Amino acid sequence: MTIRKKILLFSALALGAFLAAVYFASRFALLNGFARLENDHARQSIRHLQNGLQNEQASLEIVARDYAQWDRTYDYMESRNPEYVRTELTDAAFNIIHIHFFALLDRSGKVILQKSGEKWSLGAGDLVAIATARPSSKRSGNSRDSGQNGVVELNGRVVLLAYQEILTSRGNGVSRGTLVMGRELDQKLILAISRSAGLPVWLEPPDQSPGRNLQAAWSDGTNSVALEGESTMLGYVPIKDMSGATLRLLVARIPSDLHSEGKKVMRYLLLLLMLAGVVHCGVLLLVLEENLLSRLATLNRRIKQITVSGDLSLRLELSGEDELGGLAGAVNAMLAAMQKAKSELLQAQESLRFHAEHDSLTGILNRRAIRDVLRRELARCRRESNTLGVIVADVDHFKKINDHYGHGAGDAALVAVVQRISATLRPYDVIGRYGGEEFLILAPGCDLQLTQKLAERIRAAVCDEVIDLGNDSTTVTVSLGATLGTAESDPEFLVTMADAAMYQAKRNGRNRAETNLELPNQEQLEASTATH
Repeated sequence: MTIRKKILLFSALALGAFLAAVYFASRFALLNGFARLENDHARQSIRHLQNGLQNEQASLEIVARDYAQWDRTYDYMESRNPEYVRTELTDAAFNIIHIHFFALLDRSGKVILQKSGEKWSLGAGDLVAIATARPSSKRSGNSRDSGQNGVVELNGRVVLLAYQEILTSRGNGVSRGTLVMGRELDQKLILAISRSAGLPVWLEPPDQSPGRNLQAAWSDGTNSVALEGESTMLGYVPIKDMSGATLRLLVARIPSDLHSEGKKVMRYLLLLLMLAGVVHCGVLLLVLEENLLSRLATLNRRIKQITVSGDLSLRLELSGEDELGGLAGAVNAMLAAMQKAKSELLQAQESLRFHAEHDSLTGILNRRAIRDVLRRELARCRRESNTLGVIVADVDHFKKINDHYGHGAGDAALVAVVQRISATLRPYDVIGRYGGEEFLILAPGCDLQLTQKLAERIRAAVCDEVIDLGNDSTTVTVSLGATLGTAESDPEFLVTMADAAMYQAKRNGRNRAETNLELPNQEQLEASTATH
């Protein structure tokens, strides 16, 4: 069988399997999954409605407990002081805590005080209904946790009730009766529940059966959900009084996307079937992609990566024993040769840079490099408000060493002097060869006293031991001049001041260290030159 026939056979099998998978997934998995999600959403919406109603009942219970367990209410049940009613049970207070009536019952259940809000009036029958709505088991005894919530219907209004035993502010003492608070389940309260649930909510009479003219979608025996249309459902939560009788139905309109989502799935299925031919062609291209196009793309991407990064250590990774594999091997060999040449070039550049900045005899910084370091250290002094110790050291009678022992011995003496000076310096101090036998030492962070001590250590280190010159040996001394650099110092002036101090040391007998904080005048410079 030819490759072309194999490609066609494989693509046909792949197309059939793909179409079958799409059909079964859409028909069974997706639609059933949407239905389950919709039912879950309906149950969650019912729970939100219940929670919203319970939250309102709980807030009323908290307000009722605050008034019931208050010393002023407790005292009023004994004293009947009208000042309590006048100051505490005002219409403004009722509006703030959103209650519509307030009643105090004695321990026998008799109403001793009732107060209604604006646009509210309670008859004797209403008061009796409120007093008797609470089961007798809760109205008797001295239980400290005998609070109870409930719902009643008064004059066609559904009212949330909260009963609380009247105790002291500490929640103790002998109960002096029961406090009753009522809050109508009015439009304002319904709107609050609607906002809490995130759904449109309203009340319907209890005879409005959820299943009437609607198809039931879900029920738990008490609450239920019915299909209203293709895109919405109605959720029903019964509001029952304390005897269990249903007073109203709390109804919410719940979005239902099952039908529309099903249509979308079918449209997607049709679209996938239409794209089957494109997939068929894609399978053919996939074979070419795997054998040629992807390998070329990988080769091209890797070469671009090497070109952009400049990292010649990278290598092409292309499998196969064909022409592309041979091309990758040739490119890798070329990269290896370029990497070796680049490494040799970098080594040569580093060697050139080192020799450009260092003295070839002593290996320390040369004049140009040490002057650059001086400028950088002064810039850091300006940033950090610090000081810099600057020392110029010059080998005494160096010309005599050259004349007596030869220039080779003079070079050996300079190397030995540098080694002894370097041994006395801190890791971050810097030394450079400033002239023939003249050296510049920089000591960051040193004040003038520390700089003087460092110069004296250098002097002692150089002259304490003889220097081996091969067949001969000799003692070498240095004269040192020290000064102090600050944020305002100029590098040229600093070296001039240290140089002047060094010449002063030579005039004073050599093998000593002097300090100077002022620029020398012309006569001092000429005298220094003559002494040197």
